[in-house]
Amino acid sequence: MSDREFMPEVADDLPPGERPMMAVVRAVPGHEDQLAAAITTLSAAVRREPGCREFRPFRDATDPGVFHLYEVYADTDAFRAHLATDHVARFFTELAEHSTSDAGALVQLVDLV
Repeated sequence: MSDREFMPEVADDLPPGERPMMAVVRAVPGHEDQLAAAITTLSAAVRREPGCREFRPFRDATDPGVFHLYEVYADTDAFRAHLATDHVARFFTELAEHSTSDAGALVQLVDLV
């Protein structure tokens, strides 16, 4: 197991409404397929969450060890509920084994307009 922190901090001052975000996750060399499988499993579970508006994983076209996760939740409470699920806990375990990423991989987005 790792001493990296995977649980992102969720600020209390985020704007109301939908909570979009992006995560860039990098695989440990040689673990690309295992990380892809973990992301695929996570995606299926997250898409069933009532507060999930969108969850789209992408593999980088030029670097197959880099994955981009685009996520939108109904609001900050829905994102907090997402973080409390068993499937997210299992995914964090997979991240510790198959990625070099941590909670810093997740970026909260704010609409420009």
